[in-house]
Amino acid sequence: MNQKIKISLFIPLFILALVSSCVKNEVTGITMSKLTMDLNIAQTDSLIATIQVTGDINKFPVTWTSSDQDVVTVIKGKIQGVSTGKATITAKSGNLTAVCEVNVTNEIYPSLNAGYMVYFGGKINPGISNLFEVALAGPTDTLYIFINASSSATDALPIGEYKLMTSLNSEADFVPLTIIPGIFENGIQYDSWYIGILQSPITNGKLKVTDLTNNVYTIEVDFVDENGNNIYGNYVGKLKYFDDTTLSAVPSLKNQLKNSKQKFN
Repeated sequence: MNQKIKISLFIPLFILALVSSCVKNEVTGITMSKLTMDLNIAQTDSLIATIQVTGDINKFPVTWTSSDQDVVTVIKGKIQGVSTGKATITAKSGNLTAVCEVNVTNEIYPSLNAGYMVYFGGKINPGISNLFEVALAGPTDTLYIFINASSSATDALPIGEYKLMTSLNSEADFVPLTIIPGIFENGIQYDSWYIGILQSPITNGKLKVTDLTNNVYTIEVDFVDENGNNIYGNYVGKLKYFDDTTLSAVPSLKNQLKNSKQKFN
């Protein structure tokens, strides 16, 4: 009786093993989460490759390649724009592939519909310039701009063209009609930055105040971030004003001069 039971148990196990040995391991399909994508320089994103297989899925890892790594790099589906141009990202599993066409540009057009302005006074170059922080914001983007205006400006930005400073060697460099470039130091973001698609310091360009009527500003921005992206924008509206001449953090700007000297020489 025990022998019959053993035989009856053996038969279905044998059939299962026979059927399993007939299953073919192969990839039957592969799809990409996106077929096209636009990136800016230094911007990152992710792609997902979904595969369909018969048999053991562990036998079919996905490999990722870029047709031009000088334009777009890819590591396990994470992509990053390197320079302007086009590249094809390919995911391969088994004998099948899926692709995504990536276009990398260096132009950013933030939507700006709100703003504020903080007056700090002559904390850096007393008697020569007054420091303002101007923030222009939209639904997903914000520009933080630190501006050196004339010493007579206390509650408004004078009409004019403000250019990014090219030297931060001494207090004398902080003259009117200039903008303090952004830097990243000891894990902290200082001065002029773009926060949106990327978080990147502004290192070149200009801001123009072309009109100020009834406290309504017309402002044009044409900046370049440290990655080489051009940031273009226009703002028409009021700037909510704050007088914060006692802000204790302002003197720390002086402390940046020594550390920033090599970067902007």
